[in-house]
Amino acid sequence: MGFVNCAIFLFEALKLGLLALCMSLISLTATAQIAITEIQPIKFPTVLQNSGSSTTVVVNWKGAIGNATNSTLLDNDYYQGRYFITSDGTAPIDINFLSLDNEPLIQLKNFKVRYKNKTYKTFPILGLENPGAGGEYIDIGAKVVANKKSGQGLKYPQYMLSVDEQ
Repeated sequence: MGFVNCAIFLFEALKLGLLALCMSLISLTATAQIAITEIQPIKFPTVLQNSGSSTTVVVNWKGAIGNATNSTLLDNDYYQGRYFITSDGTAPIDINFLSLDNEPLIQLKNFKVRYKNKTYKTFPILGLENPGAGGEYIDIGAKVVANKKSGQGLKYPQYMLSVDEQ
């Protein structure tokens, strides 16, 4: 009986030791957390669709209409996208920005991202300075192109902004 109790005790001690080892490995691989707060998504104005050619509207990262816009604006309700990011870590960050292609015959492209006083137009952007707990703003602009065969009516092209710590 003494041998069996000793073996059970050793087995339980081994399990606790393995559990402690696993827990220490888990704590070593903990990562920092990044928070993204949407201040406002990019908003394009209502425009008159061109007949016979594609309709293009650009809202730049400053919130202004870009020169490539080739349509008549029906309102002045447009602005750049704006996000506020913070991190509880210090490692460099990566920013990615892409269209979700959710509207047929509508393209959201030529993205521009402004972060820490620098403008980026190719994605992903790797190894940027971490925003820290104080945070930083990200401003975005883009071009939307409606194919001449796209139907009239409201369109809501969607995009994804991701920020990851390395």
